Amino acid sequence: MSKKILIYGLAFGSACAALNYIYTTSAIYKSSGINNVILVLSEFLIVPAVGIFLFIKAYRDANPEQFTLGRAVFMGFFVSIMIGCSVSLLFSYFLTFKPQFITELINYRINLAKLDAVKQHKTPEQLKNAIENINYAYNPTQQFVSNLFMGASRGLFFSAIFGYFLRPKTTIPAAN
Repeated sequence: MSKKILIYGLAFGSACAALNYIYTTSAIYKSSGINNVILVLSEFLIVPAVGIFLFIKAYRDANPEQFTLGRAVFMGFFVSIMIGCSVSLLFSYFLTFKPQFITELINYRINLAKLDAVKQHKTPEQLKNAIENINYAYNPTQQFVSNLFMGASRGLFFSAIFGYFLRPKTTIPAAN
């Protein structure tokens, strides 16, 4: 079963990483909000949900006698962790081979924070804190931890829902 977790996790993790790559490279050059929202929703919710659903369904079909809600949650959790780790690998690739993407993305986010500070009349201290948070969010350790925790929470949530709906239906015998 660990082989299937690895296959599903890497397959759907690669799709999420590809969407992350598209978002990272396009967010710098285009400020189209709807495209960015679609990419982020796809990367963080839609693609992982489909992957977890397909994995749990395949597991249920392969082992109907061993399928329980607890096992579905546990297995879906690990698939989602694999998806999160795959996206972290993409960020490591950016840091190693294309650091200009990360620098441009940080500068883009800082410019947005400055524009927001002007519109909302924020103090220089609030702007400084926002810029520090942006710089902190794009360090390698923070990216890995946030992808890991996001993967864990997403995996628990989706696998519990899908495991519940895919559980075997039991019938209660009628009382005489």
